[in-house]
Amino acid sequence: MKLGRRDFLKYTIGAGGLALLGKYALFSRNSTSAQASYGVGEEPTRKPPRKEIADGVDTVVDTNNKFAMVIDVGACIGCRMCQWNCKAENNIPDAIYPPWIEVFQMENETDMASHPSTEELKQRTSTSYEKSPLEGKWYLPVQCQHCDNPPCVKVCPVGATYKDKDGLVLMNYDRCIGCRICIVACPYSARRFNWLEPELEDGKANPLVPVRPMSVVEKCTFCVHRTRNGKLPRCVEVCPVGARHFGNIKDTNSEVYKLLKSSRSYHLLEEANTKPSIYYITRGKKWPQS
Repeated sequence: MKLGRRDFLKYTIGAGGLALLGKYALFSRNSTSAQASYGVGEEPTRKPPRKEIADGVDTVVDTNNKFAMVIDVGACIGCRMCQWNCKAENNIPDAIYPPWIEVFQMENETDMASHPSTEELKQRTSTSYEKSPLEGKWYLPVQCQHCDNPPCVKVCPVGATYKDKDGLVLMNYDRCIGCRICIVACPYSARRFNWLEPELEDGKANPLVPVRPMSVVEKCTFCVHRTRNGKLPRCVEVCPVGARHFGNIKDTNSEVYKLLKSSRSYHLLEEANTKPSIYYITRGKKWPQS
């Protein structure tokens, strides 16, 4: 039987549509099964899921809180104390690189209002902590922004990353399948994939923080094990120049609320519309007045 061009196209498109429908049906069945294995659906023949390892699994969410961080880049001296103490506090092995917090050295002609992209940040040369701060430079700490509109949460196919009502974006490591779609979706390059089995010095692990297994994604948690118990994140606590501030932005008496009311603030990559919970200000003075 001879087919004209129009008929050939019609049958080809029809066959392609059936193939796509078949793949969609298979995907739907697999998705349903995956949801059931995590308790979303009901499947009596399945064994109960193992105990899940998640950030904040033993903490209570207070819906009266909306945690936020204010970083004063005018005061930051690039000492990396936040970075090192974050590693120690959160059981981050040396194999995880970059660490959860990165500190970029910026040129004076680049200001916060220009919203530097992550590509621009990666091109910045980093100096040893012994040499910072350098006159004529300023320092920009970057980590998970705990967005109110987090693209990482939207793209996760298994619900391993989620946002709680107190503003924290967290991870459920047992659900993470290591697909790394969230890493691609994050415009701040703030997520890390654990390529190797974690190796920590004997006795150095913080018992309050789960040690993440190989092949999962991890990131800054705003030290959920501390902040939900009334403490500051470790990076805020150790900053030697008071460049970091943290608190409940819903509380009009909190330091972060007052800082944001009295200072002009910026978000990284405003155009991404992720609505971060980290605000940057330039209030501090880095250099002593002569």
